[in-house]
Amino acid sequence: MAGFRAALIELLQGTRRELCIFSEQLARALYHDSEVAETLSVFARSSALARVRVLVRDTTPIVGRFHRIQGLAQRLSSRITIRKVQATVDTPDWEFVVADGQQVLQCEDREVWRGVYYTDNPVRARSLLDQFEQDWPLAVTDPDLRRLSL
Repeated sequence: MAGFRAALIELLQGTRRELCIFSEQLARALYHDSEVAETLSVFARSSALARVRVLVRDTTPIVGRFHRIQGLAQRLSSRITIRKVQATVDTPDWEFVVADGQQVLQCEDREVWRGVYYTDNPVRARSLLDQFEQDWPLAVTDPDLRRLSL
């Protein structure tokens, strides 16, 4: 996982405008990592145009206990949006991150977090973004991810 984490941090540091994350459940070992969360926070606050969209298949592990990415999404709700993919939507069984329509980090095996990282592959990025854009409007905001103010 260390190599995948390092590639994710490098990708986040190089992102300028838009980040799209497609994940099974925002794996705690990866996305809850303090350096990953801080780098994502720096990007999200870097510009008024910065935008992060996250599609997740299963929000249960995120809702069950504090998750840094969920906390960021609550604090930076105008910049970071997390949606849950509907169970009826047929989605690919891989995880990926696409930045600025050219950088791609794709996990092909979640058991060992093995994948590929392209710093400049607009063709692969477009293919993954097309899948992401198909699923985005069908996804919903999980009410359990919202902050409750008392």
